[in-house]
Amino acid sequence: MNTLQLKNILISEIEKIDDNAFISALKTILDSRKTSPKEYSEDYNNDLKVAEDDIHNGNFYSHDEVKDKIEQWQRKLLG
Repeated sequence: MNTLQLKNILISEIEKIDDNAFISALKTILDSRKTSPKEYSEDYNNDLKVAEDDIHNGNFYSHDEVKDKIEQWQRKLLG
């Protein structure tokens, strides 16, 4: 299979997808090819700064709170 055939298959399959989260994940993968290592480092450091600010401001969940939320989601999904 050549590159053009593979691209056409991928385009066709992507057009069938209705899951926004999945499409966003694919976009992230594609976007990562455009990002240079320097930009990646800057983005990573900016994300770390935001996370540190969130922690400092109390915007986080404890391990037990996360476990409780997971259990709630599982109960909701399993009905």
